[in-house]
Amino acid sequence: MQSKILIFLFLLITTSNVQSQNLPVPQNIGTQHPRVFGKEMSLNKVKELVQKEDWATAIITKTKTNLAPYIAHYKKDKTWLVSRLQMYWKTKADQVYINGGTFAYADGEAAVPTVKYPGTRNHTTDYLTPKIENILPYMDDPRGLYLQHRDRPTQWEWTGISKSGKIVENINRQIISIARDAAFIYWYTGEQVYGDLAYSVLDTYLEGIYYRKEPIDLSHGHHQTLVGYTSFEVIQEHILNEISQGYDFLYHYIEKQHPERMDLYAQTLQKWADLIIKNGVSFNNWNLLEAAHISHIALVLENNSVYKNGKGAQYYLDQIMNQTSTRQWSMNKLMDYGYDKKTGIWNESPGYSLNVLSDFISFAEFYDRNFDIDLLKEMPILKQAVKSTTQYLYPNKYMVSFGDGHYNKLRVEPILYIIENAQKYGKKDDEAYFTKMYKTIYANDANQGKFTGKNIQDLFAEKALVFDKNVTAGKLIDYTNPLFYVEHNSWLVQRQGEGDSALMVSQIGSLGNHMHSNGIAMELFGKGLPLAPEMGHGSSYFSIEYAEYYTQFPAHNTVIVNGKSKYPEMKSNHGFEVNAAYPATGLNTGIVPGITFSDVSFLEPETNSNQRRVMGIVKNGDEEGYYLDIFRSTQNKGNNIKNEYFYHNMGQNLELTVTNGTQLDLKPTSKLAFGDGDLMAYDYMWDKKSVETNQDFKGKFNLALKDKTVNMNLWMQGQADREVFSVLSPKSTALGHGLLLDDISKNPIPTLVVRQNGEAWNRPFVAIYEPALNNETNIQSVDYFGKNEFVGIHVTNKSGQEDFIFSNTNTDAKLTEKQFSVTGSYGIISKKADDFTLFLGNGKNISNGKYSIDLGNEIASAVLKSENGTMYFGAEKESVITLFVEGKINNITLTDVAGIIYKGNYNKKEKTVSFKLPAMSYQTIKISIN
Repeated sequence: MQSKILIFLFLLITTSNVQSQNLPVPQNIGTQHPRVFGKEMSLNKVKELVQKEDWATAIITKTKTNLAPYIAHYKKDKTWLVSRLQMYWKTKADQVYINGGTFAYADGEAAVPTVKYPGTRNHTTDYLTPKIENILPYMDDPRGLYLQHRDRPTQWEWTGISKSGKIVENINRQIISIARDAAFIYWYTGEQVYGDLAYSVLDTYLEGIYYRKEPIDLSHGHHQTLVGYTSFEVIQEHILNEISQGYDFLYHYIEKQHPERMDLYAQTLQKWADLIIKNGVSFNNWNLLEAAHISHIALVLENNSVYKNGKGAQYYLDQIMNQTSTRQWSMNKLMDYGYDKKTGIWNESPGYSLNVLSDFISFAEFYDRNFDIDLLKEMPILKQAVKSTTQYLYPNKYMVSFGDGHYNKLRVEPILYIIENAQKYGKKDDEAYFTKMYKTIYANDANQGKFTGKNIQDLFAEKALVFDKNVTAGKLIDYTNPLFYVEHNSWLVQRQGEGDSALMVSQIGSLGNHMHSNGIAMELFGKGLPLAPEMGHGSSYFSIEYAEYYTQFPAHNTVIVNGKSKYPEMKSNHGFEVNAAYPATGLNTGIVPGITFSDVSFLEPETNSNQRRVMGIVKNGDEEGYYLDIFRSTQNKGNNIKNEYFYHNMGQNLELTVTNGTQLDLKPTSKLAFGDGDLMAYDYMWDKKSVETNQDFKGKFNLALKDKTVNMNLWMQGQADREVFSVLSPKSTALGHGLLLDDISKNPIPTLVVRQNGEAWNRPFVAIYEPALNNETNIQSVDYFGKNEFVGIHVTNKSGQEDFIFSNTNTDAKLTEKQFSVTGSYGIISKKADDFTLFLGNGKNISNGKYSIDLGNEIASAVLKSENGTMYFGAEKESVITLFVEGKINNITLTDVAGIIYKGNYNKKEKTVSFKLPAMSYQTIKISIN
């Protein structure tokens, strides 16, 4: 008996825990219609608003004006508009068949005309969507659709449904949108003709869905799990937006004049929602897009108790909020899977990440507006996610663009709702933080603090969002970090500086959704632009160039082994490992300015090759600064045929010279080709020229804009068995979107390819990149030292600063050059007159011959800097600073910012003084000698 009680208590506790994790679902949806835009959609309030606000009057006027021709047609012929719906008017087919992503045929016969299915999953087609007045009425012909070809728009011709893309969907959504507008004007004016027009369309369409069955995929493939009633993808059932709004505004018309139809409509909406739950994809942005469609249905259905099957508003809200099935996860499960717990970054490419966040925030706003439930309180990761969106931003406030991304602005909806939510629920700190963040990112927004509605939904806004005037804009660097790493995405960013003179590198593996097969790829920013860009996704995900080029290694800034490096794109699981990085991710204070670096490793699975990429920024003041890139690559079984370094940069051309300025003698070549056994992507490049050389060389990419020329200067170390190529690559479809004029963004991308015959581990690719304007450079020379895995770079700047950069794969190896030494995998020793910097990125010891930092057997980062007579020091571990001294020493001390005094240990024989210091953040120190 006792054991049964314990089991019962355990089940009770477990059940309570599960329930406590559920998100709230309203117990009573109410009886008021309309309600799609909020719990208090008052006709009187809207009419008062229209009397007071010109923008509200304009919405009503515009809606009536747009409806006028259709109302005129309706008064003459009540079937004019409805007959343009794309239906199976004659055949009344109830079963649709597809073959993968293409329409095959339809058969069966329903009691009434049913809704026609579109042609393809892909939106691209050679035909134009016709204007409504040009659509043949009751068009249901075995020849397909009567359309205009893009290449001969003056001619009309019949074409098969399978060649028409999404034209069927487009036409039907246009017509349903007209019906929605008519339903709204009926609600607003009470004029019968608007209600009659809206009803004729909605009734025909909803009944046409009621009698349709789930499409069948003849190939029995993945597409069967994606299909909806009106689209090849349940996430594309966007017509539900207008369906639900139109039905909601017309609810009382139907209730009074056609009450017998209410049950049919409810069943139609229920079966539609059930199919969206059944099909789709659970682990990415699809889940939320599906949930959005289901929520539209839920909000116009009644309480569960109204229906015999219990499938009312609460049922469907609970399905999307708390229940998990194969292809529709609960909100909490989706957040746990997709969001990085520390950073709030979603595991998809940036644009999709922002779309997901906007969809989550949309649900929070939807709940708040309709039920006064604060979902942000229930989903705290969302606030962190909104904060972290700034990490996607380049200094020009455009997002990075890895995977299926675009260089675009941040979406504004998430941050606006966070501010609105903070104002409503009295979250003063959040209001201040996010208002400042908004004003920082959207500093040029002329509508800050104003509200001007543009569509019907805006008429139901509870109140305009007004910003706190006492909160002012800050700087973008207040909301970003010098180094930011998200393991969940295999994404790492380094930043230094502000504005157009800033430097930023974005490195990406392939971990998450909408990712590409790209190894350790990178983007570089310079002079206000992503000069070394990502390429985007081509014309579409379904295009041949997407599969063969845009998602493959040669479209990225990376290294390809034996011409074969490749692995699954889209949903990919190939991230890199971070061996070391500085500073720690997310850290803004207590770090040395002007220096960042990362050291990452990657196992390239197709060729079983080890790859390791060291990247860093060295920035000296506002103007001087450059990137360094050291890429090692080798095939693990010794089958090193070749390793090829790809670097794409915006511009009209690429100049290549040896270090003395003599042009490299490049000749046309047929190499870099699928015909040589390389990836198909190689054939997408053209104007190929090459030269075999072991010399160090220089390059300059030139991007001529209207008011300036933006250059990317590069220096690369030569090696034996090398061939250097200059080629043109397809345009980056990630560009545009306001970042550049079309005539620039549509240009092909000049590309440098460096082929290392054999391994590239002991003969790695070593490059320096410097963004510049108008053919200038702040770098005077770049030289190299070291051998095998030991890479040394000597950069001399025109200011007189010299940087000696040390890199190795072994933290125990001692690397030497002149009087300098580094024991570790990364270090920088700089000097300029009496100023110097010792930066140990990941190691045990560093010395410039006069000063040294020693961490014993620990491996960490540390820095000692002298600038204009002031000393600075910081170390991640306990360390010893040693300096050489001259003459007689009586007393020597070191004082930190807290006033703690450390007495030096004088070694008379070695003429050195050493200080044992604890780990400390980067700070001013004072060394006193007497």
